[in-house]
Amino acid sequence: MATIRRVQNTIGHMTPTVRKLQNILGYKFNNAQYLWEAVQAPGSIIRSGEVSGAGTIRHSAGWQRFPDGNRRLAVVGDTVLKLALVEDWYQGDEVRERLSRVVSDIGSNANLDKIGRKHGLEKLINNNPSQEYSEIGALTVATTVEAIIGAVYLDSGTRSVALVMQNLGLMPKVVRRTGFDSRRFDKATETSDVMESTQGSEKLLEDEAGVTHAETSTQHS
Repeated sequence: MATIRRVQNTIGHMTPTVRKLQNILGYKFNNAQYLWEAVQAPGSIIRSGEVSGAGTIRHSAGWQRFPDGNRRLAVVGDTVLKLALVEDWYQGDEVRERLSRVVSDIGSNANLDKIGRKHGLEKLINNNPSQEYSEIGALTVATTVEAIIGAVYLDSGTRSVALVMQNLGLMPKVVRRTGFDSRRFDKATETSDVMESTQGSEKLLEDEAGVTHAETSTQHS
């Protein structure tokens, strides 16, 4: 996805990419840097300062290669995805044997790749420059889906994870729906509008790099 020229202009590409992703997920991030990190394939080049909160703690300033890419978030996401399915199962009446099958099927790389491509996520991944003309592989897409789930969890917890999983189609019909708000992210936010939250208000700030971030007064549970 990313040529050297695009990488050098990555700040300009961050905002539209994040907007598209948020529309797909039906969820607005309090710290969009988590989501931005989630679409960095292993070996991609980004300015580490763009992942404040999610990345600058781990990486020094300047242009860097990230050998692990979004894999750290994917480790979190893999665990959280399973937890969300188990928690949903617990509130229903399915047998334990069925739970094992559901977790195995939903969390498989093949299924995550299928879900990711269904929503066009492969087009939004910032790939390794050495593979810029190569097709995004199944493992990369699956890892990105896990990383996105991990990003949602770190941003606001398990409740939002269940919402995003429902919106992506990762909550099967046989698993009891838990009544989370299925409100879709308003596409009007592709402008500078901010979706109102029931738990707080947000205001937009422009940082020195010209990237729009949301500063929220929301108190998370």
